[in-house]
Amino acid sequence: MCDGRKIPLLSKSRFTAGLQCHKRLYLECYSRELADEVSEQQQAIFDAGTDVVALARQLFPGGILIREDYFDHEGAMASTQEALSLPAVPPVYEAAFLYDGVRMRADVLAPQGGERFDLVEVKSTSRVKDEHIYDAAIQLYVLRGRGLTIRRACVCHLNTDYVYEGGDYDLSGLFRVVDVTAECSLVQPEIPALLADMRAMLARPEPPDIPTGRHCTTPYQCQFYGHCHADELEHHVSQLPRAGQGLLSALEAAGIEDIRDIPASFPGLSPLQRRVRDAVLSGRAYLDTELSRRLRRLRPPIHFLDFETFNPALPRYQGSRPYQVIPFQWSLHTLDSDGTLEHREFLHEGAGDPRRAFAESLVSALGDSGPVLVYSGFEASRLRELAFLFPELSPQISAILNGRIVDLLQLVRAYCYHPGFHGSFSIKAVLPALVPNLGYDDLAINDGTLAAMAYAEMVKPDTTRDRRAEIRRNLLAYCERDTLAEVELFRYFTR
Repeated sequence: MCDGRKIPLLSKSRFTAGLQCHKRLYLECYSRELADEVSEQQQAIFDAGTDVVALARQLFPGGILIREDYFDHEGAMASTQEALSLPAVPPVYEAAFLYDGVRMRADVLAPQGGERFDLVEVKSTSRVKDEHIYDAAIQLYVLRGRGLTIRRACVCHLNTDYVYEGGDYDLSGLFRVVDVTAECSLVQPEIPALLADMRAMLARPEPPDIPTGRHCTTPYQCQFYGHCHADELEHHVSQLPRAGQGLLSALEAAGIEDIRDIPASFPGLSPLQRRVRDAVLSGRAYLDTELSRRLRRLRPPIHFLDFETFNPALPRYQGSRPYQVIPFQWSLHTLDSDGTLEHREFLHEGAGDPRRAFAESLVSALGDSGPVLVYSGFEASRLRELAFLFPELSPQISAILNGRIVDLLQLVRAYCYHPGFHGSFSIKAVLPALVPNLGYDDLAINDGTLAAMAYAEMVKPDTTRDRRAEIRRNLLAYCERDTLAEVELFRYFTR
């Protein structure tokens, strides 16, 4: 792959990619055509991050934006030097530098007088994470190498304690600027060796032979995940539920990659993992009759409930916080004693806060009788939040929470396993294995992240009427499918 070509320059993103996995860095430099297609969900995350960075710049007003794109680094460096040469140096956004073969663009380079600067790396996260330290540290390495005096290296992130009061954001409350200079300074001595190791690896004719593992998704999902997992075993040991690194390392040391090759006496397996191993080895589903007994005890009307939510990085509604989960849609199937199945639904429309209408309509639809089946504890958590937000509805919501909620996920996890689950108990994995004639592939929206993105688009003021109507149809179809899936799983377990 390298074929004697000149080793490419590194960058902030390539450096952090190499820290995660050398093979990822190699493929990123030489074989980008093997990367997974950027999904709508990933693009939405990137776009949200761009919006957060643009807003954070306002903490350092009067700055100059280096407008050259990332492919014109020479031009960007020239524009940066021009900005830094002004008599009164302003903040510089996307300042570009090159040192020791590493290119970088700083989110904000803020002058502090006396030719000193603060480096500010903006993250759309709610806290400083370990990986952010190396992200800032490589920039500090480059800037100091170029002769700049850096007073502080900082990470600027969203403050989830900030409560939006309406109108313009209070930026000093919305963001926290955390000084990480000490942490970045501690890792400076490591950087030359890390860079040397990466370049030595990039000089090889073939990518390093690195097996798949947790590093494929930690701290970020690698864009070559699909390529590296293309030939993975159907029942790889990584599919063992809640398998810690100790167990996976022990299996690797024993040369075991396939769940079917795990001896019955292998130490360290939990009861659930042994159940998975036995089901995969036999090729048959495990189904404890206790699951059927518990569900048969439920008395009609039996309600099947699902919520859709979104959690915008930048709060939209008065009284909300960054990344606060906002419910905007529910679907409810109700199974009566005569077998009649009734469906009701709610989808908020318009730019206002959906939560009160959501809560009031749901309380009315659920009434005061009948168990409420959900799949996970997600709905119960949202109900508790709504009860706190609307004290006048708290008695009705508390009555739903206290004794009526039945979590089907917990029952499935305790009493059922099918080899087709492949280690996951999500409804998207369980449904096709147990009820193969019902799925999500025919839907335009087929997961919760896409639903959240679609709702955000639907309520934007510039979305056309036709597009809103299309999104509305797709959202209703998706949420209804979720509760129908719960109904069909209930029928499967009680048949």
